[in-house]
Amino acid sequence: MNEGTVSVPDEQYDRLAALAAARGVSPETQLARLIDDAYEGLDADAAHAESLPLGVCDADGEETGDGGE
Repeated sequence: MNEGTVSVPDEQYDRLAALAAARGVSPETQLARLIDDAYEGLDADAAHAESLPLGVCDADGEETGDGGE
């Protein structure tokens, strides 16, 4: 991921700092994790759904199993 600058409003920074403290990391690390999670969500594809446990479907509700209804 490219390094860059992110501006966080004060009221959001307080929430970010509280979340980071609860997880035992710095606010900067927590923000980086949130950004990484967002990018991972954008890049999700059918291969991700195949890694789900048997009987669990993806968020779109598409059938990826044996096709039985």
